[in-house]
Amino acid sequence: MLHAFTRNKSKAYTRYLGIRDPSEPRVSSEDEITSIIFGPLEFLSASDNWTLWKQVLASAESNSLCGPLPSDYFQGYSPVACTFEFWPRKNGIEPDLVIRFLDAQGEPRSLLVELKWDAGVSGADQLEKQWSRYQSGQHGHSLHVFIGKRVKELLPDSQAWVQNEPDGVTVNRLRAVRWHEFKHEISKLAARPDTSAPLKRWSVLIGEFLGHVGIRPFVGFHAAIQLANAIADSDNAALKFWLGTKE
Repeated sequence: MLHAFTRNKSKAYTRYLGIRDPSEPRVSSEDEITSIIFGPLEFLSASDNWTLWKQVLASAESNSLCGPLPSDYFQGYSPVACTFEFWPRKNGIEPDLVIRFLDAQGEPRSLLVELKWDAGVSGADQLEKQWSRYQSGQHGHSLHVFIGKRVKELLPDSQAWVQNEPDGVTVNRLRAVRWHEFKHEISKLAARPDTSAPLKRWSVLIGEFLGHVGIRPFVGFHAAIQLANAIADSDNAALKFWLGTKE
């Protein structure tokens, strides 16, 4: 569907803007958006996935909202494998996504991901329950990722994710990311010359999809020029659909 959206062959994304088919009583927007955006990542390499999450979670805005990341989470770690679980259920808790990484020595890293679109959290302690019940015993190699249109006012007032590092720095394993910031960070990935072709293509397609559904951050003129160049490069390197000629 991403290609159909990009080439204006489908307007199905308008369902996420509140334009609904009367014959369809319920639309699971968050679940569908989760699948549209993150489903394709399952087909990318572990390295590409790691590059993406490092870009998004180490952003200045995420650090401003949550404080510093644990210093050893990304530093010096190179995964060789990753697995995805969508809507896994354990101990009565169902996060949207769990991504697990392994490096060549079998050292794990994991991301517990909760996504919101228009809805708020399901109870003030939803995130804390996910961290304490679902991810119990795995906190030392995990981050808890919360992505939404509004995140600052929905962040729990809890120290469950906070820890002190040996040098005395207080870090936070809860990482909050606005959808606008997510789009901004993947636009940077699309513009980076060292981004792989598959990840660059994903970044472009997802950026365009997010724009269709109302996520349109201002990235500055210089970044916009870089992104335009990246899109052109990506188009040259990628499969193309519906290449007709106008009569």
